[in-house]
Amino acid sequence: MRNTYFGPNNQLQTMVFLITYHDEKLRGKPKGIKQVLIEYEKWPPGGLILDCKECKEKIQDISRTTCCARQVIISLEPNFIAQKGAIKELIENAGHKCIFSPKFHCKLNFIERYWGVAKRYSCENCDYLWKGLQKIVYESLNSVNLTTIRKFSRKFWCYMDLCRKDIDRKLVEYAIKKYKSHRRIPECVLEELNKFTND
Repeated sequence: MRNTYFGPNNQLQTMVFLITYHDEKLRGKPKGIKQVLIEYEKWPPGGLILDCKECKEKIQDISRTTCCARQVIISLEPNFIAQKGAIKELIENAGHKCIFSPKFHCKLNFIERYWGVAKRYSCENCDYLWKGLQKIVYESLNSVNLTTIRKFSRKFWCYMDLCRKDIDRKLVEYAIKKYKSHRRIPECVLEELNKFTND
């Protein structure tokens, strides 16, 4: 938990209690939602529950802004909304792009195929000693050539295309194996698959 800034004057907001805090037991410990809301002057006199029923059930409603402590702190504060994750910041600070795919089945992410090929190379060429493992991991990641990675990517796009069109999973597998079109399955095949699914 690191410091952030909030408000029009960019006031410093620490996420842990300072070592000068009056309660010795809390010094250096993370602040809870209540403490952060008190510092933001958003904690009502009657208090708030941590999670309301609607938030627990993940009911989306943008008009609900003060129903519970989690909704107030996370959803409304610009510094919380704008804060990037530590991994994203680390990658971008190193001069790279960081693109997170949505959570879905591993077959819809071609990096899994890349890891699989690299792992197989490691297993086949490792002497199972620590020094050998350190050396082989780097080699295995470089052993997968760009053409192979592009093939994985093309296959990934086919899976995505069919999944967006609500084709049954088993039919998706069949179509991917049978039709080798660039990045997409032909429309005539999609019509056949949809017809088969609906029958």
